[in-house]
Amino acid sequence: MSAPGFLMSSLLITSCRTTPKVCNGYIRASSSRFTSNLLLAVLLAGGILANVSTIEPVLDEPPLVEKRPFEMVNHELYTTTALSLLTPLAPGHNWNGTGHSLNGTSNCKLIPGDSTWPRDGDWSALNETLGGRLISSVPLAAVCHNEPFNIYNETRCGEAREGWDRPETHFVEPVEFNAPVFQNATCDPFTSVDQGCELGNYVSYVVNLTTDTAADDIKAGLAFATQHNLRVVIKNTGHDYLGKSTGKGALSFWTHNLKNISIIEAYSSNDYNGPAVKIGAGVQGFDVLDSLKESGYLTLSGSCPTVGLAGGYTQGGGHSILTSKYGLSADNVLEWEVVTANGTLVTATPKENQDLYFALSGGGGGTFGVVVSMTTRLFEDRKIGGANNFTFAAASDKKEDVNAFWDAVGSLQNLTIPFVDAGNSLVYLIYAWPDRKVPALTTYSVTVPDCDTTECVDTAMKPFTDDLTARGVKYEYSAKVSETFLEHYNASFGPVPYGWYPVSQVTGGRLLPRAVVSDEEMGKNLTATMRMAIQEEGFSFGCVASSAKVGLREGVVSSVNPAWRNAMAFCLVVGKWDYSIDRAEMMKMQKALTEVVQPALDAATPGGGCYLNEANFEQEDWQEQFYGLENYKNLRNVKDTWDPTGVFYALTAVGSEDWELDGDGRVCKKQ
Repeated sequence: MSAPGFLMSSLLITSCRTTPKVCNGYIRASSSRFTSNLLLAVLLAGGILANVSTIEPVLDEPPLVEKRPFEMVNHELYTTTALSLLTPLAPGHNWNGTGHSLNGTSNCKLIPGDSTWPRDGDWSALNETLGGRLISSVPLAAVCHNEPFNIYNETRCGEAREGWDRPETHFVEPVEFNAPVFQNATCDPFTSVDQGCELGNYVSYVVNLTTDTAADDIKAGLAFATQHNLRVVIKNTGHDYLGKSTGKGALSFWTHNLKNISIIEAYSSNDYNGPAVKIGAGVQGFDVLDSLKESGYLTLSGSCPTVGLAGGYTQGGGHSILTSKYGLSADNVLEWEVVTANGTLVTATPKENQDLYFALSGGGGGTFGVVVSMTTRLFEDRKIGGANNFTFAAASDKKEDVNAFWDAVGSLQNLTIPFVDAGNSLVYLIYAWPDRKVPALTTYSVTVPDCDTTECVDTAMKPFTDDLTARGVKYEYSAKVSETFLEHYNASFGPVPYGWYPVSQVTGGRLLPRAVVSDEEMGKNLTATMRMAIQEEGFSFGCVASSAKVGLREGVVSSVNPAWRNAMAFCLVVGKWDYSIDRAEMMKMQKALTEVVQPALDAATPGGGCYLNEANFEQEDWQEQFYGLENYKNLRNVKDTWDPTGVFYALTAVGSEDWELDGDGRVCKKQ
């Protein structure tokens, strides 16, 4: 096949990349305009604007308005095989240095270039089975490179570069994901136009799931992957710091367009009677916030409004600013609908397929099956207390002022324990920008659910403000009350729908045990460790203080990391990724996280653990730190029951220790 390697077919493929349109009440941003222009560039490059048909939209999800003919891409031309361009792995996931021949081996999943890789006719047949819903991977940044897709466009590339650090640039795309370590600079808008656009860690093909056909399409895709010995990946939004939603040579199931939302006024089961909502796997936080705003109800969602609620968010645990009031998202799930490794659609509840319900409710995404829907509890929407700001900083870079700041941080974290036990939460950032000399703490959200007056909020916050006053530390603070949860959320994390969070970062994290924070000596050691990470290594800490002891139902067991139950906060350790400097410098930051910061933080928090969705993919002892050892044993039993051959693989997911990547990036069963 000659470059650019397109083989035209009469089959149709749905792109489902969203053009500017109303979606659940919101207008798509500029990244969508870029997407549609990229699509046009691909079509013009292939001269294939004919035979475009339309799909009648499902009424309860955004219409799928873009179509393009199926393009068979020769992925052998676009796949990086050099070991130096492949990503490092978590401990226990080692490279097989011997590599494999192009013939592959029976214990390895195939990649493009292997002699038994599916032929063009095989992919075309699968596309026909799927009704034209197979997508052949073309990375978003292909418009930034001359070869091999030959669709370079300076204007479109500039738009991609401008929006690359925004979630909405990536989640509407079938193959894109956020994690820059795993993007690996093989095809991004920041490298030279003359550098080839390699697929690298990108998947090879995508099954675009839609509400009416999702279960059948997953079954067909799994059968194809099993027949041809292919790696399988599940991608929702690509809001993923650990590389789970991508994989070299993989066939991906893209759940983004499963947007159905249905309110159930009177759900009834043995363990819950009350209002609930059933959501498709592609529903994001902003979707459900908008859909519920006139209903008088609210449900739990992450502080980033673009996360997929039924995807990795809830399957990994799912914390929110309402955790102290209603529990983790995983603790509130009533039902899962999931297609398992053998292609069967099953319902998992606390009574039906109980082990699978347990595993999906906190045991991590991408490994037990392809979730198509989730039913979860609803709660009454009402006035909610908070604060416009709550901020303090070191008075100067003098040692005594910096010491006073960190003493105040330690005291604040100790005072947070009774605050969250009263049903409240605090989201705060500790940083020392830009020169690491003057540290500061600022809150993104103060949430006091049971307060409907500012006086009530002031009373809840009084221990913090009194302590700072006694220490002589200046602070800013003003109470507020919002009429609805959406108003409160939007003030904290908006503007909805996309919010303000950037997505490009090096990521670690830790659950902070109450016993550590409340102990004088251990508390000082913890703040000293945070000080080192922030002022010496240049990281910042984004913490969500809450209590995960609430929201539990009698007789219902979820698989969230037990360390959550004894924690007063989860802290995300963030190193900002800078695409403008050499990638090797950024990888030094990843190295510092893995070898210096994370081990020190782990040592300072005995009895703690990690939140598996927001963690360092190179975490030592990840089975214990992400899951808890006894919990992991139970999860492994579920994995062996429902996926005995390892159809689903994701880095640091349950069962992944049985596999390794060889020198070319194949996933291989350990011998």
